[in-house]
Amino acid sequence: MDKSEENFQLDFLSFLESSQRLTQWRPTGGPELMYIALSNESCDLDSVVSTLAIAFLRYRNPGTLLHNCMPVLNMMRRDYASKTEVRFLLEKQTITPDRHLVFRDDVPEELLLRSRFILVNHHVSPFHYCTEEVYDYRPYQCEAARLPIYCQRIMHPMRSCAALIIERYDSPIYNYTKVRCLRVFELLHAALLLQNCNFVMDPIDQLHTVRDFQLLLYLEKQLGQLDMAQRTQLYDTLVNAMFDLNELTLPQILRREFKLLSANNGLHLVRIAQCCFPMAVTRFISFEFAQLALQQFAAEHSCDFIMLLGTSVQPVGGLVVKELGLIPMDSLRDVEDRRLFDHMIINLNASIEPMLALEPYRGLNFMQGAFFFINVWNVQFPDVVQLVQRIVFNWVATDKTLPV
Repeated sequence: MDKSEENFQLDFLSFLESSQRLTQWRPTGGPELMYIALSNESCDLDSVVSTLAIAFLRYRNPGTLLHNCMPVLNMMRRDYASKTEVRFLLEKQTITPDRHLVFRDDVPEELLLRSRFILVNHHVSPFHYCTEEVYDYRPYQCEAARLPIYCQRIMHPMRSCAALIIERYDSPIYNYTKVRCLRVFELLHAALLLQNCNFVMDPIDQLHTVRDFQLLLYLEKQLGQLDMAQRTQLYDTLVNAMFDLNELTLPQILRREFKLLSANNGLHLVRIAQCCFPMAVTRFISFEFAQLALQQFAAEHSCDFIMLLGTSVQPVGGLVVKELGLIPMDSLRDVEDRRLFDHMIINLNASIEPMLALEPYRGLNFMQGAFFFINVWNVQFPDVVQLVQRIVFNWVATDKTLPV
């Protein structure tokens, strides 16, 4: 049996195991290249499952040159435990981080610079210059993405990246070897359910028009048809796993999902971290070592402010932000930090798109911060990220127009 025939015998789990060895890959002088399927940095369930699935599909449909394809989760290995729903689902499929997964910090910089990229669930990346495929259901950001003209963009208006990947599995052109892996299909099925909130927000008589639901039914033809009660049970299990933070430390909760924003008004550089987690902010700050955890996080990432965003499941399904806290790490001793703090609080309260309807927690004096209940049920983490960007950039623009 030659090498190509031997490789084709690898099933999904064996493929993932072999991917770990690819971190030591070096060019041989032949035509083979290294392709890295890179997940969104959020590493939510949709991103992780889609990354593993498309890498396996590429491996089983290699073309004539037999390039290597390695799935990489765009997070630090130490933070994997914080993705409780991802860990729960992968462990059900006997996928463990030590044997099967590759993380961003596992890949040598030299290999990153030599690789071609497949971006999964995002299309803005520092590796844009050598990206050959993109899978993303969000609107295309032309100026920020800067993708090569030869890059293939699979960016259909779906609700999940998993739906885009399922279409590839169903394509006789892309999946010419007719790969049908039930383990992969079960992962994609779960990602579709969670990303679409079990489709409870869609009228039953219109479900047949929803592309994600059509692809869910396609998977169930392979896996076995589920009724609404069975889907609800699976969805509830995933949501419960998401909110099961009992085994996590406070630093892990802060690192579960966060974004960093930097801005400079010409006189003052600020860095703001936005940490989102499925727990009430008021509960988080009630823990004995919450202040120490925040100070350590701020020191590690050089943060001037930390915004805490606590999420909850809305009555009809879907994860939304319900509590917000803004904490100045220097207790507002710096005049410029105080000005920005006031600017952010005023504009968060005045925001119309999205409308936050903030209700302050009066008398709550934790680290000189401001804490609010969000009295609407439709605000998600990306909405707050974009709003804070607009508020901070407005502060920068306003300061730069003031006379010196």
